Amino acid sequence: MRYEHVGICYHGLAPEAENLAKSIEKRMADSRRVTAANQDALDADPDALSDADVIITIGGDGTILRGVHSAAPRGVPVLGVNMGRVGFMSDVDAGEILERLDWYLDGNARVEEREMLRADVVGSGGPSFYALNDVTIARGQRLRVIDVAMTVDGVHFATFRGDGVVIATATGSTGYTLSLGGPVIDPTSSDYLVKPIATHMSQFGGVVIKSASTLEFTLIARTPATLNADGFLDAELTNGQLVRISHSPYRARFLRRQPPSAFWGSLSMRLGIRKGALPEAEQTAPKSDTIETH
Repeated sequence: MRYEHVGICYHGLAPEAENLAKSIEKRMADSRRVTAANQDALDADPDALSDADVIITIGGDGTILRGVHSAAPRGVPVLGVNMGRVGFMSDVDAGEILERLDWYLDGNARVEEREMLRADVVGSGGPSFYALNDVTIARGQRLRVIDVAMTVDGVHFATFRGDGVVIATATGSTGYTLSLGGPVIDPTSSDYLVKPIATHMSQFGGVVIKSASTLEFTLIARTPATLNADGFLDAELTNGQLVRISHSPYRARFLRRQPPSAFWGSLSMRLGIRKGALPEAEQTAPKSDTIETH
């Protein structure tokens, strides 16, 4: 599929991101329609790129998340251009995009789908949020621990006492939960990862739960806490409020140049746990077939 109307979401506080957005816009001026907005403008007006049939994000993973929230409800793919430090979700670096741009937009890339979460604050018309990375229930500004009771399909699993809990998708497993010591899940998996934050159960590594399950979290705290989705959508929670986590009807769609297996090579390089090529196996001296006699 050739993409004709290109939306660009760029990091508004990075002049180099805005300059690259202008360069892309100029490059496509005679061949495609282009609409550009910085991520803060997209926060204020989620429909700013609603006519685009592909969205290019220029920045870090936070910029990609803004683009995904605009694109996912319409099934539109996102191409992440990395200007950040790690860029787990991006597909191409800023220095390469002008050279590779036409290849992507002419429909040569494969489309990779990622699962998303839905978080509902239950009761009294509470808000609903969607998340590609994670949903966090965490203590507010006051330095007091909170209790968060968790149930899985109606069965009480645990009550976490500490700073809160993170519920992540496979995509989000390389984000906040990774910094908490959680595992990395294959990005095409539909499972949830639940990891407490600074909990008294400090050795608990978290739990992976199938996406068909429904999770519920009840806040037990004397002071308000915060529900956050993907790092930029917030709601205040008060004592006794319940948050229901379920499978989102939306999916994030990304344009990819490399095969799915390339994720693991990219991950290990970005985390610094692999350097260079696969080492050769140690060679041992061959055994002699000669039988010595004395």
